Amino acid sequence: MRKKTPRAICLELLNRMEKSDGHPDHLLSDSFKQYRHLTSLDRSFLTELTYGVLRWREKLDWAIRHLSKIPYEKVEPETVNILRIGLYQIQFLTRTPAAAAVNESVELAKRFRGPGGGGFVNAILRSFLRKKEEVPYPEIEHDPALHLSVIHSHPLWLVRRWIEEMGIEKTLSVCVSNNRIPSLTLRTNTLKINREELIERLRKKGLKAISTDYSPDGILLDDPPPVSELSFISEGLFIIQDEASQLVTSVLCPMPGERILDGCAAPGGKATHIAQRMGNEGEVYALDLTKDKLALIGEMCQRLGIKIIKSLKGDATQSLSALKGMTFDRILADVPCSGFGTLRKNPDLKWRKGEGDIKRLSELQLAILDNLSGYVKSGGILVYSTCTVFREENEGVVEHFLKSHPDFQLEPISGLLPEKCHSFIEGGYLKTFPPKDEMDGFFVARLIRKD
Repeated sequence: MRKKTPRAICLELLNRMEKSDGHPDHLLSDSFKQYRHLTSLDRSFLTELTYGVLRWREKLDWAIRHLSKIPYEKVEPETVNILRIGLYQIQFLTRTPAAAAVNESVELAKRFRGPGGGGFVNAILRSFLRKKEEVPYPEIEHDPALHLSVIHSHPLWLVRRWIEEMGIEKTLSVCVSNNRIPSLTLRTNTLKINREELIERLRKKGLKAISTDYSPDGILLDDPPPVSELSFISEGLFIIQDEASQLVTSVLCPMPGERILDGCAAPGGKATHIAQRMGNEGEVYALDLTKDKLALIGEMCQRLGIKIIKSLKGDATQSLSALKGMTFDRILADVPCSGFGTLRKNPDLKWRKGEGDIKRLSELQLAILDNLSGYVKSGGILVYSTCTVFREENEGVVEHFLKSHPDFQLEPISGLLPEKCHSFIEGGYLKTFPPKDEMDGFFVARLIRKD
C-alpha cells in the first residue's frame, strides 16, 4: 500500500477543517502520530503547506476564480483544496519545483475525482504558470478594502472594519503582520527551573532561544522544530504560551496562599501560570464545561508539578452549586472569544468566524462576567481578558458590566507591569493590538470590588 505523501495528508486535513472546527495544530499533531513514516522534513513541509494555504486562502481563491471556466461556487470543495495546495507551492514555496507542485496536485485530483478532475487541476495550474502576471488583482487606488482583502488574504468584512477604525496604513500593517510566520513563545516553569538556565539548555540543543521583552517567564524560539520534537517539553520545564497571554497573570497578580478561580480554564495555560506565581501555595479552582477539557488541565498540572489546582466541571454563566457560600480573592474571566488577536498562529479563524459571531460572543462574555462577579470577595479582584480585537467583545463588555455593577470599578494596572509595558495601557486597559513585538492581540481589564 502506497504511503500517504505530505500533500495528500494536507488535503485530508483541509477537507476535515471544511467540515468541522478542528484546530490545525491538533490535526497536525494527530497526523504525526498516525503517519509514522513521515520524516522530520515531511512534517515540516506538511505544517508549512497546511498553515500556508490557510493564511493565503483568499489570494489563492482569487486566482482560481479568474482562471477557472467553471464558476468557483460549482467546483467541489475537495478540488478547490487541491488547487489551493498546488497554487500555494507555486506562489510561495520557491524551493519547490513548479512541475512537482503541478504533477502531485494532478495525481491527487485523479485519485479523488478521476481523469476529469486531474485534467481540470492540470489546466488551472498550468494556466497560472503561464499567466500569473496577468491575474487582475484589485488595485488599491480603486478599492482599498478589496485590494487588501485579496492581496493580504483577509476577509473583506474584517478589512473594511479595520480601515474604518484604524485607516488604510495601519490596516495594511496589521494584515502583513498576521501573515508572518510567528516565533514560538514558551513560558518557563519556574517551579522547576529559572529562565536563564532553560535558555542555556535550549541553546545547547541547537535552538535559537532568547528572553521575551515583557514577560519575566517568557522565551522566544526562532525557527523551532515541530512542537512534538521540542526538547524538555515532556519534562515540564515549560509550556507553549504567548507573551501577551503571560501578561494576563501579571495583571491578576496572584499571591501565595490565596484562593483564586479561573472561570474558563482549559487548556490550563493561565491556571498553571497562576499556581506557578503562587509558588504552589494556596488554592486555584479551574472551572470548565467538560471532563475532556478538565483532563487537559490535569495532564498539564502533572507534567509541570503543580499541586494546588482543583478541577471543577461547570458552566461559567450559571450559578455553581459546588462553590455555594464561597468567595475568592481573585477571579480570572478569560472568556471564549472570536480570537482575532491570534491570526498569526490561527489563520483558520479568518474563514471560520464571521461578523455575526461577535454579537453572540459578547452576550456570552457578559453573562460569564456577570455570574463570576458574584464570587469575588469584598476588596477582591476580577480580571477580564480576551485574545480578540473588537470593541464589542472588549471595552463594550466591561463598560456594560460596570454600569450594572456599581460595586465594581476599574483598577489601575500600571503598577503591576514593567514600565516598558506602559505603552500598551490605553484607557486603563492592557491592549496589545495592533500587533506588537511578536505578541498576540490581547485585551485585559482589572476590576476591583469595593469594600
